[in-house]
Amino acid sequence: MPVLIIAALLIAFLFWNLGRRSAPVGARRPSGSCRWVATGNDTVSLGEYRCKTCKVTAYAKGGKPPQECKRGMGGSL
Repeated sequence: MPVLIIAALLIAFLFWNLGRRSAPVGARRPSGSCRWVATGNDTVSLGEYRCKTCKVTAYAKGGKPPQECKRGMGGSL
């Protein structure tokens, strides 16, 4: 019985570890790791910012840069 419990824990750990590696690059970046710079291409309500660290373009309201890294966010039109 203890052998089955140890085997189950080992299998659970392997699946957990594989799931962590399959995440998109930059998805787990700390929120303060991006260095946002305003590009000057602002619209009426949104400002455009480019990250010097990961080279991602993002938009934010209120004249303040985004709070978190947007690199892990995919998407298209």
